[in-house]
Amino acid sequence: MRLIDRYIFRVVFSHALLGLLIFTFILFVPQLVHLMELVVRNSGSVGRLGMLFLCTMPALLIFTLPMGVLVGVLIGLGRLSADSELIALSALGIGVRRVLVPVGVLAGATCLMGLGITLWAGPAAQRTLHSLENEMAATQAPFEVQPRVFNEITPNLVLYFQDVAAAGTHLRGVFLAETTRDKSLELTLSEDALVITDQKLGRADLHLRNGSMHDYLPNDPDHYAVTTFARSDGPFEFGHTVQERAPVATNPERSLRELLAVTGPGAVDARVELQRRFAFPVACIVFALLAAPLAARPRRGGRAIGFIVTLLLVCTYYLLFVIGAGMARQGKISPAEGIWAANIITAIAAIALLPGMERIRGASWMSRIADKFAAFHRDWQERRQSVQQPGRPEPVPGVGNAGRRGAMEAENNEAAKHRVIPLRPVSMPVARTAHRSGFPQMIDVYVLRNFLFYFVLVMTVFTFLFEIFTFFELLDDISRHHTPFTVVANYFVYLIPFLIYKIAPFGVLIGAMITIGVMSKNNEVVAIKASGVSLYRLAWPIIGVSALMGLGLLAMENTYLPYFNQRQNALRSEIKGRPAQTYLRPYRSWIFGTNDKIYNYQLFDADNSLFGGLNVFELDPATFQLKRRVFANRARWSPQQNVWLLEGGWVRDFDGDRITRYTPFQAYSLSELNESPAYFNREVRQSDQMNWRELDTYISELHQAGFDVSKLTVQWHEKFAFPMIAPIITLLAIPFAFLVGTRGAVGGIALGVGIAIAYWAASALSEALGNVGQLPAMLAAWSPNTVFVFLGAYFFLKIRT
Repeated sequence: MRLIDRYIFRVVFSHALLGLLIFTFILFVPQLVHLMELVVRNSGSVGRLGMLFLCTMPALLIFTLPMGVLVGVLIGLGRLSADSELIALSALGIGVRRVLVPVGVLAGATCLMGLGITLWAGPAAQRTLHSLENEMAATQAPFEVQPRVFNEITPNLVLYFQDVAAAGTHLRGVFLAETTRDKSLELTLSEDALVITDQKLGRADLHLRNGSMHDYLPNDPDHYAVTTFARSDGPFEFGHTVQERAPVATNPERSLRELLAVTGPGAVDARVELQRRFAFPVACIVFALLAAPLAARPRRGGRAIGFIVTLLLVCTYYLLFVIGAGMARQGKISPAEGIWAANIITAIAAIALLPGMERIRGASWMSRIADKFAAFHRDWQERRQSVQQPGRPEPVPGVGNAGRRGAMEAENNEAAKHRVIPLRPVSMPVARTAHRSGFPQMIDVYVLRNFLFYFVLVMTVFTFLFEIFTFFELLDDISRHHTPFTVVANYFVYLIPFLIYKIAPFGVLIGAMITIGVMSKNNEVVAIKASGVSLYRLAWPIIGVSALMGLGLLAMENTYLPYFNQRQNALRSEIKGRPAQTYLRPYRSWIFGTNDKIYNYQLFDADNSLFGGLNVFELDPATFQLKRRVFANRARWSPQQNVWLLEGGWVRDFDGDRITRYTPFQAYSLSELNESPAYFNREVRQSDQMNWRELDTYISELHQAGFDVSKLTVQWHEKFAFPMIAPIITLLAIPFAFLVGTRGAVGGIALGVGIAIAYWAASALSEALGNVGQLPAMLAAWSPNTVFVFLGAYFFLKIRT
């Protein structure tokens, strides 16, 4: 028995591990870009970077461990049932329920692992992750700031520089503006500066050289001091210590004792989190009990059906969990009842199915439904063919397929007795059909039907899983801010198009792998090759549809998707307790103008074309020292003169540390201040809320105003590059699908996930390099596509047709 138990455990464990890897990767993809940016910008040790990735895993494993157990039991025992190995056990006198022993061992071990994650590893990982992110963000200050960009280091300190060395430690053309407590603006300008980081304190300092300092008091406009220096006496800190940025512990970061100690308004949320830490690990045992009787019944479809049933059960379970958690947070039921309701309902269904495990010969309710549907489909096909072929007898109502076939055979046999068959050569219709050209043929319809079925299934299930995972991320915010149900529901409705856009290439990849894999396993590919059809011709429908899907994603990105993204971002801000961001006329106090001018203002009224508290700094491009400074309490645009009319201020000209001219005024105008109000009235919008034309115009405007556009430029190229990965990744998937075809759907899914991991990791890395300016924007966006199209073309052309 130990040998049989080890064999069953090994089969179930291998599929459970595969399912765990698939689900964990799917949920890890959204965080990959953020982590890659931290890796690219960080100069820490390899151990610290490895710890950063490791700390993101417990929060994902809490969700995916029960999924892995469910897929392992369903597919593993389903394979034993389909191969009649469970029937062989019954013939030896071993009850089918015996399989509960190895399945229970796997479920129990996974439950203990889940408890270790939720009770200890998960909270510790969350605390460590936040600490590492804060520490790395502090030490990355030299990499966070960008040249020709006004970087707001603190609310009172702005840093601008013209150029930076490749190592990020030498800045040239530095402009520092600090607002003091008395609302005065102190300027510091220098030719260059050295950046020195302190990883222990988590901050970075600037040491300036060859510069000047300008001190001005608003209450005393006649007082103005200029001081030059060869080296700055004290460093300017532009990072914050880790202790200063330490966040307040959230419920996922708290230990059990800390959760039990929470009282007051947050007590319900703490109790919900406490119950969740025990409910998810126990779900491993509940899923195993439910999956065992379902998988022990003989059924058609093999492993693919097991994976489909897994996805449906997972969606049902987490939907029940979300409903219960929502009712518990609203106070309608207790936290224990709300969190454990999904486990209790699933356990009741499992106990009800357990007595039927021994009835191997009886067809399950799922098999009976499938047979009914297949019979209905055959009847419908026969009726349609009878309409298309008038000479064929009409189907008799109330007579089944077997009766109709028997009647037709008897009629044909009776006619054959009185028929004389002439001896003449007969051509083979199969040969003519095999070489018939045109599209679509019957084989094309068959391949496309299977491909679209798997594609829609993957898209539906993983979209739902992403929404469930997002809901758990927002649970604390929903409860804390008492967000109405309609707002939450609308947010998830508007989130669906964004998820479809992001998951579609993965759905195309998995759909192609499963379709070709199942056909190879069933020897359909061998039959098609024997009929004279090339594998290139067989793959053409999938490649063509994937190319159309890529064009559809491109059209979606540039038409409807920006509107949906804007709506879901506004609703997410409302859930988070922030004001809904409209991205219109933001407050922006620093802008780089034309002809080496810098504008700073306290207020800008775009409707009336009016500035309040305007400062204009004109720089010498050779020495990066101040040549002229203009201050005005008010400035109004004159469209007739095409200049700004200044009121209540002064003008000072400089030559090194000397003030060569000082002109106070009540009304004044300067011809060089000719930037129109539209120059300062720009929208701040996210790239995913604009189509490619709007984003291109937006990038040009921001670049002219001195803002960092490297990240936006990468995202502009990605608007074209990302949709094209659908046909490219299909070109790579098809030859590998033929390679692992004997493993069927599971082999296709496993290899598809491996290809997806390679692509998304390469894409996230190249995007992060492009965001920090270490790769050209076009190369950062298109390099993964370029690499994969060459690999796909190579392996595709190497197929033995």
